[in-house]
Order: sequence, then structure tokens, then C-alpha cells
Amino acid sequence: MALYDKKGPIVVKEEPGVTFYCMCGLTEDAPYCDGSHNGQGTGKTPYIVRFKEAKTVRICGCGKSEKLPYCDGAHGQDEK
Repeated sequence: MALYDKKGPIVVKEEPGVTFYCMCGLTEDAPYCDGSHNGQGTGKTPYIVRFKEAKTVRICGCGKSEKLPYCDGAHGQDEK
């Protein structure tokens, strides 16, 4: 299942360090970039975040968020 095939956020606890989030939606390791964008002509590159401390984040799983890679609740708009 690709990243944007989900109907809600992906909740992950990140540890300190650098994380690469998928922005093309093609990854098989959601929500992380696995390099699937390479050679696909997506024009997308990973969103890179440096966490200074452990933190739980909600990553968009539907592709509709206006705050990618983070979930803004847009997945629930279809239900209204």
C-alpha cells in the first residue's frame, strides 16, 4: 500500500536525528522515503526533518493535507 492510499494519519514516534518523509506518495515504507521517486519523473524530493528530541507526529496518509508531510485533518473532509 502506497503512502497516500491511507484514509487517515500515520502516527509515529520519532527519535532524535534526521528523518526523510516521502512526498511523492510512491514509497513502500510509509511514511518514510525509500527512493521510489527516483527515475519516476515525480519532481518530488523527501521532506527532511531534524528532531532534537523524541516526538510523536501525525504524518498525512491521504495526500490531501495543506501542511504536508503533516496531517491537518483533511482526510475527514470527505465524510462531511
